[in-house]
Amino acid sequence: MREQRPFYRVFTITKQEAAVQQIEAAIAAFHAGQFAAAVTLAGAAEGMAPEKPGGLWAILRDNPNRPMPESKEWIGRLNETRDWLKHTRPPETRALIAFETGLSILRAMDKWEPWTGPMNEFKDLWFSSPMLLRPEDYSPEA
Repeated sequence: MREQRPFYRVFTITKQEAAVQQIEAAIAAFHAGQFAAAVTLAGAAEGMAPEKPGGLWAILRDNPNRPMPESKEWIGRLNETRDWLKHTRPPETRALIAFETGLSILRAMDKWEPWTGPMNEFKDLWFSSPMLLRPEDYSPEA
């Protein structure tokens, strides 16, 4: 049955519950190929959490082997797709990549524990996928 008064509903949730909803929706969007929604939702969930010393974001950000010496430039590169989706900036089109989308979900998951079933399944998929070992396999789909 369809909700008769959908705009009168009120839910009270914690930040943890909100982040879990966003991450699980990001995972569902990832599987549906809706990478823009997945990156946006994962970025929102990640941004709700405090900094996690020694977490995935810190490891990526502080990587001594990063391809660019300037920290600010490297952070901008790591957040480039998320920021492109949030702000008005060129170019008008962008290739969204499964690997980058999955990494954005993992960045959010890393800050919110305990993980739910869908989050654990996503982690297992990430670490069991042979495609993660070959970046050349990622090409834009038409």
